[in-house]
Amino acid sequence: VYVFFFPSHTSSSSSSLNDGTSYGVYNHDMLVSRIMEITQGKGVTCVMDGVGKATADISIDVLAPRGIFISYGNASGAVPQFPLLRLVAKSLFVTRPKLGDYIASRKELMARANDVFGWLESGKLKVQIDKIFTLEEAKEAHEFIESGKSKGKILLKI
Repeated sequence: VYVFFFPSHTSSSSSSLNDGTSYGVYNHDMLVSRIMEITQGKGVTCVMDGVGKATADISIDVLAPRGIFISYGNASGAVPQFPLLRLVAKSLFVTRPKLGDYIASRKELMARANDVFGWLESGKLKVQIDKIFTLEEAKEAHEFIESGKSKGKILLKI
C-alpha cells in the first residue's frame, strides 16, 4: 500500500513521512508523472482530495482503472464541473461525501465517535498538535496557519 502526500509547503514533509506516509511529492509540475513512476504506471486506487479546484485534475489523472476520487474539501475553491465521459477511459468513480450523511442518527454518530476515540486510545490514529493558542490569540493562530509553518493541528484553547 502506497500513501502519498502532497504538501503545500516542504516544511510539512518530515512530520508526514514519520506518520506513515510512503512518499512525499513536492514538485507540483511533476506530481502525476512521479506518482505514475512510483506505481509502475498503474496509478492509485483512491485519492482523497481536500484541496479542490487546484488538485482535482491531478487527482483524477493519477487514478488506476476502477479507482475512486473522493473530493471532500474546497480549500482552493470548488471542483469545477467536468464531463462524465472523462471517467469512462478507466471506469472511474467520483464521490463528494458530507459528514451529515454518515452521522444521520445519534446511534451512528456515537458509533463513529467511539471508533475515532478508540483509534486514538490504541495509537492507531495519531494526531500531531503543533501549537495551542488562546482564544484571544485567534488572529495569530490564523496568521500562523496561513504562513504555512504549521506541522500539525492548531488548537484554540477556550
